[in-house]
Amino acid sequence: MDEPLTLARADELPIGYVSDLYVLLRAIDQVMPRDAVLCIEGTSLALDVASFLEARQPPHPPTIAANTLGPKNEFFHLPLTGNNLSGLRVLAERHAEPEIADHLVVYRDRDVLLWAHDVGSGYVSMSRQLSEATVEAFRQALGKALQPATW
Repeated sequence: MDEPLTLARADELPIGYVSDLYVLLRAIDQVMPRDAVLCIEGTSLALDVASFLEARQPPHPPTIAANTLGPKNEFFHLPLTGNNLSGLRVLAERHAEPEIADHLVVYRDRDVLLWAHDVGSGYVSMSRQLSEATVEAFRQALGKALQPATW
C-alpha cells in the first residue's frame, strides 16, 4: 500500500479554515480541473453515499493508505468528470457531514491539488502548482465559509 495522499510542505498554500462541507464541495465542483480526482475518506459514510461513490470509481484507482486508521474506514476515488460531483452534492444535501466524508483530497496523477483534513471543521490547503486565478476563484467560491489561516 502506498502512502496517504498529502500535500508536501514546500508545495502547500494554506487557504484557511472551512466551516461548511457543502460549500467546500461546491467550490471544488466550480474550480478544480475536470481531469482531477476527488479522493473521499470516511469512517461513517451513509450507505447510499458509499454506493454512489463505488459506482463511479475509476476501474483501477491507485492504492493509497488512509489518513485515518480504523476498522470502518472507507476510501473512494471520484473523477471530477461529467456530473459526478454535482450528483454527490445533491446526495450530500440529505446527509450530515460525517456521512459524506472525513477527509478530502483532490489529486491529478498523484499530485495533490487540494487537501482538506477534517472537512467541515478543518483547514484546507491547495497546491502552489495551481494558478493564482484558480486559487482566488476557489477562495471566492468558499465565501463566508472561509476563515483565514492562522498557522
